Amino acid sequence: MIAHAEMLVDPATAAGIEVPPDPNDNDPSSYPHWYVFCEAQIGQPMPDFTVHWGNAKVVAAVSRKGIHRITLKGLEKRGFQIGYSK
Repeated sequence: MIAHAEMLVDPATAAGIEVPPDPNDNDPSSYPHWYVFCEAQIGQPMPDFTVHWGNAKVVAAVSRKGIHRITLKGLEKRGFQIGYSK
């Protein structure tokens, strides 16, 4: 489980998500992809310890317009993974 925004900076940056200077600045209007990535990933169980790297790519692929309307179910349909491995 990811517990802090700082743990998501490297995967987000690698995926092309703009990260605020202070990773805890979770402003949806200024950094919408960062906001969605943090809200969807922090505190969630993970099927494996690297899944947040792929999840960052899923969030980054959402358009700037679409990121304001996407739901967790919508992210999951695009390949975002949460939950425990089976």
